[in-house]
Amino acid sequence: MKRIAIHQNKKIFDHSTLWTEAWISYCDKTKLNYEIVDCYEAHIIEKLKNYDCLLWHINNYSHTDMQMSRNILYTANHLNIKIFPGYNDVWHFDDKIAETYLLQSADVPTPESYMFYSLESVKQWLTDEVRQLPIIAKLRNGSGAHNVKLLRSKRQIMNYSKQMFGHGYSPHPSIFGKAKANYDSSKKNWNLMKSRIKRTPEFLKTFKHASRFPRERGYVYFQEFIPNYGYDLKIIVVGNKLGFIGRRVRKNDFRASGGGDIFFDKLLITEDIINSAFEASDKLGFQCMGYDYVVNSDTGKGLIVEMSYAFSHNTLLQSKGYFDRNGNWYDEPLNAPEEILKNILMDHE
Repeated sequence: MKRIAIHQNKKIFDHSTLWTEAWISYCDKTKLNYEIVDCYEAHIIEKLKNYDCLLWHINNYSHTDMQMSRNILYTANHLNIKIFPGYNDVWHFDDKIAETYLLQSADVPTPESYMFYSLESVKQWLTDEVRQLPIIAKLRNGSGAHNVKLLRSKRQIMNYSKQMFGHGYSPHPSIFGKAKANYDSSKKNWNLMKSRIKRTPEFLKTFKHASRFPRERGYVYFQEFIPNYGYDLKIIVVGNKLGFIGRRVRKNDFRASGGGDIFFDKLLITEDIINSAFEASDKLGFQCMGYDYVVNSDTGKGLIVEMSYAFSHNTLLQSKGYFDRNGNWYDEPLNAPEEILKNILMDHE
C-alpha cells in the first residue's frame, strides 16, 4: 500500500479552511496508510524518502508557506514522490501576473491584461492607445479581492501607478473591509452571522500572518473591466469532474470574490465554460484548479480572470453535484481534496 504523508504544522499556520483534515478523514475512512508529518522539521527530506505521496495545503496568507513550501515539494517530487499541489498547480500560486501569462499561453478566454514595469511605459501606453475605461488594477497577490481597485480615469491610473512605482501598496487584507463584506453578506442570515463572529479570532490570526508580507511595488497590472450580470463563477476542475460556486457582486461594489454572498445555479454553467475550463486544465497539466469566471453581459462569453489551486472545498460541497466533460450533471457532491487523493492513488497503480 502506498504511504501517504500529510503536512501539518499548526504553530506556523492553522485555519479551518485548510484541506488537511479532509485528507486525514478520507485516509481514516478508507484505511489508507498515512502519517502526519511536519515538513518544517529538521532532516525532513531524509524522512520523506519513506513515503510515496506528499499532500500539503499551502496557504497564501502563511508567509512561511509562500517562502519555503515549494522548495520542499519540488525536492520531494525530484525523489519520485507524488506531490500535491504539483509543480504545474502551484509555481504561479498567488501571483496574478504569472497566472495571466500562463493562461495566455494556453489560448483560453481571458480579459485583456496589461503589465508594465516602469512608470514611463505606463505614460506611453496612456498616450499611444485609447483606453476603454474603467479598468481594473490588481496587485500580484492576495485573495478575496482585497487588492483590486476600479480606476475610472487616466488621472486615477497615473496616481495608482506613481504609488506602485514609489512607496507601493500593502498586500494584506483590510480588517475593516473584510468585516464590512462579511456583515453585508450575512446580515439577513443570523446563523451565518454567528458562524462568522465565531471565526473572528481566526481571521485576526490570519491577518497577523498576512502583515508579514512586504509591500508590493515596481510594477502595475491592469485588467480589462468586463460588463457582467452581477456575479462571478468559481469553476473547479479536478480530473474529469467540474464543480462550481456562484458569487454575487457586493452591494455598491464591482467585486464578488470575498463578499461571501454565495449561490448555486447549474443553469449558469454553459457548454462554453465547461469546455474552456477543461481545456485550460488539460493544456496546463493541472491536477486541480479553481478558475474565476466573469460572464460578459454584452457577448455572453465566460472569461477567466484569475485562478488558484486552492478554494473553500466546504463551500463547493454545497453545490451538491458536478459536471463531467460532456456536460452531464451528477447529483453527488464534489469533494475536491478527496478527489485529488483518489486520482493520485489511481495514477500510482
